[in-house]
Parts: sequence; C-alpha cells; structure tokens
Amino acid sequence: MRGRRLDVTESSLLAWAGWRLSVPYEWRPLKLSGTQEKGKVIVGNSECAVFMLKWERVRNKPSRDGREWVAQRLKKMGTIPSADPPAAAAFTACGWAHGVHVEEGEEATYWFGYSAPAGLLVGVIVNGGAPEPARRDAVRAVLPTLQTTPVDAFHTWAMHDIGFSVPPGFELARRHLYSGDVALEFVRGKRERLLLRQVYPGELALQRRGMEKWLERYPFKEHRRIRARTVRIQEWRCGAGGERAGVERRAWKRLPSPLGWCAPRRVHGVAVLDEQWNRLLIAEHMAADEPAKAVCEQAIVGMNARPDEV
Repeated sequence: MRGRRLDVTESSLLAWAGWRLSVPYEWRPLKLSGTQEKGKVIVGNSECAVFMLKWERVRNKPSRDGREWVAQRLKKMGTIPSADPPAAAAFTACGWAHGVHVEEGEEATYWFGYSAPAGLLVGVIVNGGAPEPARRDAVRAVLPTLQTTPVDAFHTWAMHDIGFSVPPGFELARRHLYSGDVALEFVRGKRERLLLRQVYPGELALQRRGMEKWLERYPFKEHRRIRARTVRIQEWRCGAGGERAGVERRAWKRLPSPLGWCAPRRVHGVAVLDEQWNRLLIAEHMAADEPAKAVCEQAIVGMNARPDEV
C-alpha cells in the first residue's frame, strides 16, 4: 500500500458508504444522515446548499440492470431525460435531466444511477436555487467524478481532507465527526470491530495526553474493558523506511464481573504521529482470535491516501 497524500490544492475527496466524488475545496458536507445501507448528504459552500446525494444499497439485482429504476426516478420528478449523462462509464445504468426549470432564473438537475458491482443506487439533485456558478461546477466538475467501490474491495471514507481505508466486509456502526477529532467504528460480523480515528493538531493532542493514553480513551461507549495485566505495549513503526513512529498495544478486553469469562476479545491498537500533516492517527482492531498485525498497519498507511493508491 502506498501513502501519497490527497491533493487539496483545488478539490477534496468526499467518499461515504461505497460512493466517492471530488468537490471544490471550499465545499463541505452540511448535513449527513442515515446509515451505510441508506442515507443522504447535503453538500454546499459558505453561501448555500449546492447539491444533495442519496444512496441505498440493494441486495437483489434491479430489473434490467437498474435501467427501469433510473427511468422511474426521472418520471417521478416529472422530467424528460437529457442525453449523455455524466459518469455513465462508472455505472451499470444511469440517466439525468439537466437544467430543469423550477422557478424564474432557477434550474435544477437530477441524476440517478445504479452500480451492480457496488450493489448501490445513487441519486443526485443539484439545487436550482444555488448561484449559477455553483450549479455549473456541480454539473460540469463534480458529477463526472462520481464513482462507486465494488463490495469486495477496500472502501474509502473521506471528508474535510481526512480519509480512511476500510477492508471489505466491515460495516459502519458508529461515528463522530467533530472538529479536530474524527472517529469511525466498523464491525464485521458479531465478533470483530475496527476503530479508525484522526485527532488534530497532532502535536497539541499529544500535549494533552500521550499515545498510550489516547489508545486507552475509546471514543464510543463500550461494555468491555481492558484488563491491565494483559496489556503489552511497545514502539511501532510502519512504512518501508519506518517513517511513521508510534506505539502499539496488545491486550484483552472483557465484560465486567461476573461476566468476565464470557466472550473475551483480543485487541491490537496502534497510534502514530503523522508529522507531515500534524495528525495523530489511531487504529484499533478487536477480534475473538489474535488480531492480524496487517489490519492496523494497512489502516494507518491507508489514512488520507487516494483510493487508487490503497
């Protein structure tokens, strides 16, 4: 896995729940709701909301590879399909209605697509009330970059120049997206969990508490607790030249007494300082069996890398 950083000079990567696209650097998610199965995000700038993206995962293949679903969505909007929809090469089926007159001086755009490899339905609505330059950027610069990730591939989750790479099979369970502290928790089945976290500025975070203490402070409520006598901590480096230095911790987590014997879990956690971006990077893998060292290492190296570099 390579770790070249995101190019943030003109655009930033926005990726969630199996889809990804590039947005102008000053645009941000204004509202994010739902789950990995179904949800929506509203993206805008300092002036207004520019577009809304909805997604839904499907277990059963839509009829005619999604073409009927796309046609039904456009019909429901009361629009006539336009030719040459953007991002067509990245989707099994897609269609759009561009420049739909909604009010005087306002033109909305509707785009719908289905990706069979990702099992994902995606819909995008460009706000007709947004300023014309923003609408133009959404249609000409953002929509053509829309892609999806196959179910059996590593998934990228990214926003605000912060990115995570997640192995196949892990599902988003919990999140907190705070300024200076972004954490995502994923589960795979009932016996495995993966925490990915970035805290910034990293040097300031380490002034508050050391790396070992950051590994102790789990960002979400949990029933199991670390058993102090099982903790093993040592220095840790990753990368071909060992350029990222930090600590790793192995330990057992158990339920409170009298259930400590029931379903114990092993954890492998890593915390490192990314000096280039001044961020504290944290990954913790919990499993019923001994966690593979590669999971946390891949997670750390994959943070903030482009999807095609993971």
